[in-house]
Amino acid sequence: MLAYSVALFVAHSWLAMAMFSIALAAVLLCARIDMLKMLKSLVPLLVILVFTVVAHIPQGIGEGLYYALRILLLALATLAVAFSYDDTQLVRAFSSFLGPLRAVRVPVDDIATMFSIAIRFIPVSMDEFQRVSNAQRARGARFDEGNVVERVKCWGSVLVPILIGLFHRASVLAQAMEARCYGSARRTSLHGDERMGASG
Repeated sequence: MLAYSVALFVAHSWLAMAMFSIALAAVLLCARIDMLKMLKSLVPLLVILVFTVVAHIPQGIGEGLYYALRILLLALATLAVAFSYDDTQLVRAFSSFLGPLRAVRVPVDDIATMFSIAIRFIPVSMDEFQRVSNAQRARGARFDEGNVVERVKCWGSVLVPILIGLFHRASVLAQAMEARCYGSARRTSLHGDERMGASG
């Protein structure tokens, strides 16, 4: 995942983007991921993709589409990893990957915990997006009508409440972790229970 992400940002040609797209498609097919569920997860990303294309119109729409494709491939690769493993496996892998940094006193376990929380916020963000967008549609919002600028403004009425809602959830989570004295004691392990046997 890290190598793929770095390669995406190093590449500067449509041929490279095509190769990355084919490689990712092959991975998705082999992993047998529910594509419909994954595509639904990408709906909130449409705002960013549209904004990326619009922002690069002065330089040419081709450049905007190129950067939008790069963001889309990165998001798909991230979701492919998230849908292929459960939260515990991802946190263990992330903690193991950063393990050597413990030698220089980097709080690896805290970083892994933040990573786990970020993963858990993905479905929450999806639910929040669906709730807010449905509410805006009920109030007469038309996301598929008008020019590009009007559509971006319309999606802004969805994005702002989502961000406010997510910040509120993050605040509640922080208070809950503080109430449970998170960080007051050294965490021993992110791994599951070890088997223990009795001798004699």
